[in-house]
Amino acid sequence: MKQTYLFIISLLITLSANASMLDSAKILYNNHEYSKALPIFRGLLAKSPKDASLNQWTGVCLYNIDSINDAIPLLKFADSKSVIEASRYLAYIAYKQYRFDDAETLLNKYQNALSKAKKEIPGDIDLLSTRILNARNMLDRVEHIQIIDSINVDRDAFFKHYKLSSNCGSLNPISILPQTFASTQVEIHPESLPLENIKSLTNTAVFQPESKTQMIWSMNDYLGTETIVLSSILSDGTWETPQLLNENLCNGNSNYPFIMPDGITLYFANDGENSIGGYDIFISRKDEDGFLQPQNMGMPYNSPYNDYMLVIDEFSGIGWWATDRNNIKGKITIYMFIPNESRVNYPSDDTNIINLAKINSITDSWIENTDYSKILERLNNIGKQTNNKLNDSFTLTLPNGNIYTSFTDFKNNEAMEAMKEYINAIDLLQSTKNQLSTLRKTFAQGDKSVSQEILETEKSILTQQENLINLRNKVVKLECN
Repeated sequence: MKQTYLFIISLLITLSANASMLDSAKILYNNHEYSKALPIFRGLLAKSPKDASLNQWTGVCLYNIDSINDAIPLLKFADSKSVIEASRYLAYIAYKQYRFDDAETLLNKYQNALSKAKKEIPGDIDLLSTRILNARNMLDRVEHIQIIDSINVDRDAFFKHYKLSSNCGSLNPISILPQTFASTQVEIHPESLPLENIKSLTNTAVFQPESKTQMIWSMNDYLGTETIVLSSILSDGTWETPQLLNENLCNGNSNYPFIMPDGITLYFANDGENSIGGYDIFISRKDEDGFLQPQNMGMPYNSPYNDYMLVIDEFSGIGWWATDRNNIKGKITIYMFIPNESRVNYPSDDTNIINLAKINSITDSWIENTDYSKILERLNNIGKQTNNKLNDSFTLTLPNGNIYTSFTDFKNNEAMEAMKEYINAIDLLQSTKNQLSTLRKTFAQGDKSVSQEILETEKSILTQQENLINLRNKVVKLECN
């Protein structure tokens, strides 16, 4: 009798302890502290492996710390026991694995179960449904770009690993900004903005064109939304108050801008309703009224994860973008590719289309019998070379992947003459830049009479940069034709 009594007391203590642990885990879970809740749920699950709810909670914790493969069997078990929320997370997993039909089926199952139980459907479900549709449509237009290399780097200041020709500008940390910008307000609807509503800078990269007369980056607006802004240097060497780059460029957060040397083409990241993941990469072009309606770049650039900071260096013939699609803790992947002169898509019925969209292997994107060693060598040498006299030594990357390094490579005489003109234009641009640098030093020493000449020289540099782009395009067109 005494032993039975002790057993009951022990059982009650155990049950009470388990209940207390479960309550603690559920509080952490509801506060989205999944990494803290996970070990508690796992301990309870080890004691009750057939408990459907424990399988569900543990699976969701694993999903939210990006241990998706470990989460799947637990969520599948919970789903088989009719735990409603399990099908929701399985739908998200199917979506991230590019199993869009499965994602749609699971999402419909989830919505039907909620309706039957007379429960409200969460707001994120409509967004996921839209993204499934958009992603499925993108699979019909996966661009064939030749991805020549990739690296995994720390997330912080990842853009420092981009190797760019000086002609296309530079990517900089926010420390380059004047300290006053850290508390500057971005005015979108001035009539509705209380002056005391100040927002700090976001995590971003500051883009500067080659002339270094502008800075473009992202700040928080009065609602806390990431918004792309621009500041131009004034004649006295100070920077103007940041202004919106464009009104209503996209809904959602916009960040990581890059503007091509033509001053017209803008690449940026946005996580609004037209994104299929977190950030997606968008392109917009400018006319006399500002930047036009942005277009999603599609796949393989974008994925159900975050994709951002696309840069195209026309002078080296290399493009870059960053992504966290590979789920490497604390790291992101940077892809380097050969940009197309015009978009070329894989056949939509390609049996390998999903792997090509996901970039399972960069070698899948390579063109047979193409030697990428020269362009990789060029990539490694960027930054080691100067932009001074190129004479008859240069690097020109053609759309077909061929790389010219001397005039003897040309098959078209007109293209060769245009290349000589292009090289002379580079020399002229460098000379004008040196002149501008001298003028700015003179101004800084107190001679304000050169201010007008500084402005005229800055305009001349912008014109020469545009001319360089046109000359390079002329060389490529003549040689390819």
